[in-house]
This record gives sequence, C-alpha cells and structure tokens, in this order.
Amino acid sequence: MNPDWLTQRSRGVHLTIRDIDCRDFDVEQLAIDLEEMGVNILSFFCAGYITTHQTTLSIRRSPYLGERDLTGDIVNALKKRNIRAVPAMDLSLIPGNAAKEHPDWCSLDRDGNAYRANKDLGDFYIACPLSGYQNEYLALILTEIVQRYDIDGIKFGGGSYGFSSYGNGICYCERCKTAYQQYAGAHIPLEEDWEDPNWGEFQRWRQQRVVDRSKFLYDLVKSLRTDLPVMCNSVAFGDPGWTIKGSLDIERMAQYIDAVQVEAQTRVRVEEDQYHWDYVYMPAEEANFLDTVSDHQPWVLASYFQAWPWRRNAVPPAEQKVYMAQIYANGGNAILNLSGGPPKVHEDKRGFPAVASLYRFVAENQAYFQNDHSGSEVALLYSQTTMFFYGQNEAKQKYVEAIRGFEQALIEQHIPFQIISDSMLTLEQLQKYKALILPTAACMSEEGAQAIEQYVTGGGNVVATFETSLFDLNGKKRANFLLSSLFGAAYVETASVMGEPNGVFKQAYMNIQDKHSPLFRNIGDTQVIPAAYQFCHVEAGSSVEVPLTLSAAFRVFPEGMSYTTAPDTGCPMAITKTYASGGRVVYFTGQPDIAFFRAGYPDWSRLMVNAVTWCLQDQLVLETNAPSTMMITLREQENRKLIHFVNMNGGRRMFQDIIPAHDIQLAIPLSEQFVPVKAYMLSNQQQLVINSNEHACYVTIPTIKDYDVLVLEG
Repeated sequence: MNPDWLTQRSRGVHLTIRDIDCRDFDVEQLAIDLEEMGVNILSFFCAGYITTHQTTLSIRRSPYLGERDLTGDIVNALKKRNIRAVPAMDLSLIPGNAAKEHPDWCSLDRDGNAYRANKDLGDFYIACPLSGYQNEYLALILTEIVQRYDIDGIKFGGGSYGFSSYGNGICYCERCKTAYQQYAGAHIPLEEDWEDPNWGEFQRWRQQRVVDRSKFLYDLVKSLRTDLPVMCNSVAFGDPGWTIKGSLDIERMAQYIDAVQVEAQTRVRVEEDQYHWDYVYMPAEEANFLDTVSDHQPWVLASYFQAWPWRRNAVPPAEQKVYMAQIYANGGNAILNLSGGPPKVHEDKRGFPAVASLYRFVAENQAYFQNDHSGSEVALLYSQTTMFFYGQNEAKQKYVEAIRGFEQALIEQHIPFQIISDSMLTLEQLQKYKALILPTAACMSEEGAQAIEQYVTGGGNVVATFETSLFDLNGKKRANFLLSSLFGAAYVETASVMGEPNGVFKQAYMNIQDKHSPLFRNIGDTQVIPAAYQFCHVEAGSSVEVPLTLSAAFRVFPEGMSYTTAPDTGCPMAITKTYASGGRVVYFTGQPDIAFFRAGYPDWSRLMVNAVTWCLQDQLVLETNAPSTMMITLREQENRKLIHFVNMNGGRRMFQDIIPAHDIQLAIPLSEQFVPVKAYMLSNQQQLVINSNEHACYVTIPTIKDYDVLVLEG
C-alpha cells in the first residue's frame, strides 16, 4: 500500500546538488523557499557520482562535504515543514578509483575497453546496468541510506543503456555477454543493423533488462522498508532518441515502481550553428500517455532552465507556468528540475514566482485534482514497437511526428483525447472510446488487428494514416495491410507524391472529388489541398468512397511552364467506409499528420479533424469558440466535470507574455448521467450563468489569463 501522499496530486522539485553546493548549503533556507513556493516534495542527489552523506563505503563523496551530513540535514529541515524527502541516486557514473578496483563494474566496448565519460568530467567511467556496482554494491549503498534516514521515498536514475554519447550504448562486459547468450543463444551484435534479426532481438533483450532493473530496485527497497515508495526516472516517446538508445519501456517499468517519472525538460537545443525546438506540448503528451499506462500518479519533470546549453538562465515566467500547467491539465504531477543550486543562491531567480503561482493554485484547489480521470472519447494510439522497429534511427521523423500532427490538430480544435498504448488493443479497452486514431501505426499484431476489426463491427470508429498495419512486430514489411479489409483498400506500393525524382523541383496536390464529403466541411472554396511526402498506392474496394485523389506532380519553376495536362492520377488519398454496425472508417493513404506537424497548413488539420468528427457523428464532449492556442482538457470526478484551460497564446517562443482570452463560450451536451446545476472558475470561485436547452448547456467565461479550471457540478 502506497503512503497517502503518493496517491495525491503533488508539487515537486528535483534538486541536482553539485559538489560546490555542499560547501555552504543552507538547508533551513531551502526548506523555507520550498514551502513559500508551494512545494510539498523534494527529490535531491544523495548518492552516486555526487554523494552528500557520510558514507562508510568506498564511493565518491563531494570534496566540499567535509564532516557534514548534508543528506541528513536536508531530510530534517524538510520534515519540519511537512515536505516529503525523496533522496535520488544516479547510478550511471563510476569514479576512476572505483573503476580501477572493480573493472567488472564498467561497461565495455567491443574491444574490451571501458567506456569513459566525457573527459571534462574528470576521471569517470560508465557503469553497466548488470554490473556489481548497480546490483550488489547498490544494495549496500541503499541499505545505508534507508536505515539511516527517515525518508519518504527513494528515486533512481541512470539504470539503463542510455550511454550512447560515450559510445554506442552496447556493452560487451562478461555479464552482458553471458546473459544475452542465455536469452537469445547468440552473441551481442558488433554493430547496429536493423536489417539483422539479431539486432532486433538484442533490442528486446535490453528493454527487458531495464525493466528487470526496475523490478530489482523495487524489490530491493521493499526488502529494507516495505512502506517506502520507489520512483524511477525515464522518458516516454517524447524523446525517441533517448528511449531507443536507452532501451526504455516506461509502460512495463511502471508495473514495478510506485511512481513513474518521465522528463520533458528541453525547450531548445543549440550546438554551434545547429538548433531545434522540442515540442511545446511535450509535458501534456507525456502526462496524457502515462495517465493510461499506469495506475500510479504520473510525474513529469520540467526544467527550470531553458536547457542546452544554458542551464542557469530561467525559462521566461510566462512560458514556465503554462508549460507546467499542461501536466496538471492531463492528470499528472509536475516536478521542477533545478540545477545551479537551491533558490536562495541561484543566479537567475526570475522563474520562481511563476512556479509558485501554479503550485499554490494546485495546493489551494487540491480537492479538484484528486481521483479525477480523463473524460475524452477519442483514443490516439502509440506503439513502442513501431517506434523501435519501424522508426529505428529516424523514429521522430517517421513516426513520432505523425502522432504529434494529430495531437496538434486535436488540441487546436479542442477535441479532448487520450493517448493509449498498443497493449490496450483489446476489444474491452477499445470499447471505452468512440473513436480510435492510428497515426502510421505500422507494426501491428494479428491480435491487435482483430480487436480493431471487432471494435468497428461493433460500432466503433477508426481514423488511420499511411502504412498502418503494413509491418509485423519485427519491422518486416507485409505484402498487404493487416487492416486491408477494414480500410477497403489493398496495398500496392509506397511512393512519393512527387513521383520519380528527375532533378525537377515539383509540386503535387490532392484533388477533391466530392465537395459534399464530410471530410471537406469548412474547407472553403478550393478544389485542391497540398500533397506532401509519401503515400501508399492502393487499390480501393467497391464498397468505399474515395473523396480525395492524387494529382499528377508537375514542375514549380519557371512559372510559365508550371502546369500539367494530366491533372489526376486516380490514386486514392482518402477512403471512407461505413459499416452496417454504424461504425465508420477513414483511411488517409498519405501523411497529412506529419505534413501538418511540420508545415502547419490548416487544410491538413481540417481533413484530420473532420475525419474524427464524422466518426463521432458530430457528438463532441465539448464545443467552444476558444482560440486554437488554448489547450482544453476534460477531466471528470464523481458528479463533476473539470474543464482545464491552458492558454498557450504567447507568440514566438520562448513566451514572454501570455495574451488573455476573453468571452470564451463553452457548450457541453446534456445527458441522463450529468446535468450541470452550478458552474464556477477555480481561480476566483466566480459563479457563472448556465443557459440550457434540450441538448446542451452553455457557459461564458469572461477571461482566461494563463491557466484556470471551469468546474461544472451536477
């Protein structure tokens, strides 16, 4: 049984304690600062490559620690103010002296040399997850901490194969070689090769080893204190490179730990003249997904800093608050990652008021964040197998951006959705939703496909794109879609919408064949929609509608020669099908999801959203005139609907100001199960007028500044 605090929505800080912080760390001031900020949980470095307690073991202690027991001082100071103390252990790095004494603790390259950390770190080596350091010796470290301190939990990090920056993430130590030989009857691959079945088997083995690590850590802690919660740090699909290189499977890890923490840290990454922005809705994405794969409270860690490489400057307050508010709006708990010392000595204190504003709001309205669940009727599928075995080294570009294209379209059109795992492809699970979205769900099992077909023949609805179900669970391409019958389409080939490359800069379009099709509602006076990237050339069946086809590609320049005398190829770009059960299917043969995520042209969004609303028969859980930059989620409690508004109208990132939204009108359909009699905003408890007719109730919200919650009580 988990302690009560772990079942409640909380407000956390994770503090990376640096060596130099140990010199004059003011623990009392830290506790005061956290309390004033509304924090009720602190995790902090206590052991690993930075050790802040007086250990009797031969692990590296901070050279500034002296005779002080900083871990004990922090725990005692937090207890006085009822802030939970969760020491954290990073297991990834081994000091050089320990590596020399225990070379078997190190991860080894194919030549038997120990992987060494970046030289500017000093004398550190990379620990193997199967090594004695992360197993037998860890038990000694953990015993020392658990028996000595009155802590409220323990958190682990670094227990994976995510050391690709120091090599290729492949360890050839004797423990790994022996374990893999026993598992697969084969040698560890010498290089990455997704065409080699042994490489795929190695991926599965590494994922299982990391899952086993979670169970090992859980069992180890419980053997010392049965009531002590265990947290592990990981990442979901928001960072596919880290997930694949580290062989992380957060869904299965969640089965063995008491609290799931994933990271959504970085806003922008800059290295020399290269840069890229991470997805602004990543915190929402990760909380949303974890809310379905775990029955524990999900934790999402967001950085105080803008990240690579600037880890001392605070994110502008306007962005910080709405970035973290997304987590609460999607069922999660926020934990702020703070580097650069505790608040009092931090060089940039400008971000703390924004965090305090959010945390106090959550603390003051705790009852509205307890025992809530998603009220969405739309499920968006994520497949870890597809990301690994279809996406491979291009998982973000080939797969994750397809999911995010749909996310972005649904968010902008205010259609609440739940991200589910492909482990939920059972008829029982699917029947919880009115519509299922499959963005390039390429790798699919026969059992999963059968469940989807049963779901549709029972009245469920599906929207799918591109190569969905065209690959098996090993990433091997099938001759036809597994869902071919459902789509009403047979696979022929995958091709570029621009045709064969011939050195000519070309353009292509999708031609509207039936302007009365529901896919083109509100599309406006146009016959063409841009076509981008690839599509599946298919043969459509006789029982389907084909409202959208592919034009023949033609040159862009010179403009005087920019035309075609063969305007249409006849290739279907959208197929719709209605079943006797009332179930509806829309299959887009191309990649409108990826195109919309990258280029943002609204026609692609309109196509996808119209497909979803047609499948829902226009019966949405809410309708609103809110701007597209307003994220709206629906959470439910007994006899309550909680509509979370996160205003992302900040202009160019990083947001410096949030532009308030005014006179937001909201319509909620009435049902026998719920008829609202009271409406008010959490920020000021202002009661709002409810107007109703036989179909829906209507509420107008005067102003939403950054984050607020509308409460409807029945």
